[in-house]
Amino acid sequence: MRAGYTLPGVSGAPWNLKGRGVVAVYGGQEAGALMLVRYAQSGVGPYDELLWVSLRDKPQVTRNVVSTKESVVWGRRNWAIPKSRADFAWEGVPGREQVRVTQNGRLLAHLSVQAWGPSLPVTTAVVPAAWRTLTQPPLPEAEARESLLTTVSASGWVRPARLSVIGGDFHSALLERRPRLTAAVPDFQMVFPVPRVRPA
Repeated sequence: MRAGYTLPGVSGAPWNLKGRGVVAVYGGQEAGALMLVRYAQSGVGPYDELLWVSLRDKPQVTRNVVSTKESVVWGRRNWAIPKSRADFAWEGVPGREQVRVTQNGRLLAHLSVQAWGPSLPVTTAVVPAAWRTLTQPPLPEAEARESLLTTVSASGWVRPARLSVIGGDFHSALLERRPRLTAAVPDFQMVFPVPRVRPA
């Protein structure tokens, strides 16, 4: 199946997702955002996810690990997101917890999250579409040599948070600098639509 095309009765786009997570925004030469998410609902059921979105040019997911094979398969097919599978081990309670992410026995990330204060409502409706459109180049297994453009929409609640990186090598920016902004997202709804196709 070509990436970005929906098949009836399976897990093609769109996906309606619900869950919670944390977002940390980094500046500098490697500007980007780290997202740690626990999905309670998706096109393939619950799963955990750790990803890096590069913000140097157009938003692009450059690294992504998830806890289920189904998310790997359909994330790659639907949106050309470079997902691979990893193991997530959580300790604590929402708003005050740690997670260890490992892949084939290697530590990718050991993170601590602490959130505080009241939650405020947010929506991406006020964000320009270009800022929330992922531009994903074709993956090695794709038959077509075309990029996929996916404009994501979301709404939910956010509160202040602190992300501490205890260890791992998921992305060099995590160990080199502290995030400029970190927000816990205790509850959100998000839509990943059918992407638009742009020739590579």
